[in-house]
Amino acid sequence: MPTNENITFDAMPGMMASILERLGVIEAKVDHLTLPPVLEKKDVWLNLKGLCDYLPSHPAEQTVYGWTSTHFIPFHKKGKNIAFLKSEIDEWLCQGKSKSHFDLQQEAKDFVNRKNNNRSKL
Repeated sequence: MPTNENITFDAMPGMMASILERLGVIEAKVDHLTLPPVLEKKDVWLNLKGLCDYLPSHPAEQTVYGWTSTHFIPFHKKGKNIAFLKSEIDEWLCQGKSKSHFDLQQEAKDFVNRKNNNRSKL
């Protein structure tokens, strides 16, 4: 392949063919590179103590029992034991965003308006 200073217009087609050939070799090498397979996320089961340790607030076990009795937290009952799927707990934690004062006021106004509209229809 000629150096930059010796490139002529007549040499361009040959250089392009050489570049395309080299590009094909590079593409073949890149295609053979394999990334490590992504490990499948297996659902991890947590017992009550494991859940208390996992949650950011580290609640007492009795608190978590209260949450399960009101179905505030996702859980699975296996006989006498309560179990929690880590993926479901993560999803539950992400949904726990607090509403702002303005959002709560707006929600209350909407609720009152809906109730008033329902009464006027009766």
